Amino acid sequence: MTRTSPPDVGRKIKHIRNEKKLTLEQLATKSSVSKSMLSQIERGRTNPTLAILWSLTQSLDMDIADLLDSDRADDGGGGHKIDHVKAHQTPEIQSADGRCTLKILGPVDLVTQTEWYDMMMTPGGLLDSDGHAEGTREHLTVIEGTLTVRNGQEEIRLETGDTARYDADIPHYIENKSQKQARALMVVLAP
Repeated sequence: MTRTSPPDVGRKIKHIRNEKKLTLEQLATKSSVSKSMLSQIERGRTNPTLAILWSLTQSLDMDIADLLDSDRADDGGGGHKIDHVKAHQTPEIQSADGRCTLKILGPVDLVTQTEWYDMMMTPGGLLDSDGHAEGTREHLTVIEGTLTVRNGQEEIRLETGDTARYDADIPHYIENKSQKQARALMVVLAP
């Protein structure tokens, strides 16, 4: 079986909410997700962020992986399938300064081990991170522009095509000191 779209999360949330006999307003209050946002999600008019999905699944007493995996039917042929996520359905997060956007490319069920992102950073952008779990490493490959990476006392400038691999269990940052937008792929490997 070939899947051509991601799970219908909104339909599933509505179904579970109805099973638990919760109104939109009750789930909104319980999850701290606005009633209008919840309505849009259930009607498939917007795609929730990972943070919103987390809040909703915690409020519904379920694992986020169950919500995302429940549409996967047995294909009867050994489990071979293709998961297809449309570009507009890829969740994004932004840095505190709003100048760095990270598209979350990795599946949610691997988030504790491996994360990967398509990163876009405007001039002057800064992605400042506290140290992650001990032993965590980041791998950053610049696709377009230039970026500066610093961890501890070491700082390095990366140009298009360059890759930096560095310890990410200490405070570190990525900065665009240039006058042009930069794009990179970032992979975070946890121990």
